[in-house]
Amino acid sequence: MSVSRRLLLLSNSTMSDKPYMEWSKDLIYQFLGSNVKNVVFIPFAGVSIDWDKYEDKVKTALNKLNITSIHKTRNYLESIATSDAIMIGGGNTFHLLHQLQHFNLIDAIRKRVIDDGIPYIGWSAGSNVATPDIGTTNDMPIIWPQTESALNLVNYNINPHYNEWKPEGHQGESRSDRLNECIVVKKRPIVAISEGLAIRVEGDQHIVVAPDLNIPNNKRMVKIWKHNKAANGDNIQVIDISYGQDIAPIVNN
Repeated sequence: MSVSRRLLLLSNSTMSDKPYMEWSKDLIYQFLGSNVKNVVFIPFAGVSIDWDKYEDKVKTALNKLNITSIHKTRNYLESIATSDAIMIGGGNTFHLLHQLQHFNLIDAIRKRVIDDGIPYIGWSAGSNVATPDIGTTNDMPIIWPQTESALNLVNYNINPHYNEWKPEGHQGESRSDRLNECIVVKKRPIVAISEGLAIRVEGDQHIVVAPDLNIPNNKRMVKIWKHNKAANGDNIQVIDISYGQDIAPIVNN
């Protein structure tokens, strides 16, 4: 019998003028349910924050959970193998993937999520590494991983913190411009999600989750970039997604 994949991929940790993880903590509690006892937290995306302090910050925000940061355990692989859920925080995606590769955790995490079906929660960089590669991160490459290939828990890329803001007079590329470039090269779907949104994966369903945050709908959006072969060159399709929509038929087509 196949095991159902379960992931909660959050765009961000903090909303403006709100406490850390406040907007998403109920989503996380509901997603994990009452059967999850021990959560291993991976703080490797943290660069300017001490990992002890990062752990404390997450444990304080999600105080209903028994969270232990992996850096405080004696055996990283054993921690992954014995945890009830895996949680990966945000920060710098390049540093995160570098450390996951350095400690040989990629295959171990994939086994626990894909084969054993334990829940995976990521935000920002933690959502980026859940995808086939980290090519749609917004981060500076402050360190180079062995490869950009990541956990490959879903078959599309994610661009978190998505927005369409462009300062007046700015002549550089917009976020949309960069995603247009990316889709031409990668040719796999890219799911761009604004802050305050998440994708909840339950088996074959990939549902857009939008809790009520009293934010205008035009300030939170999900868009999917798709590449379609065309006789006259690259055909880029950008699809607007509704809250509550299952994006699986789009990203799997």
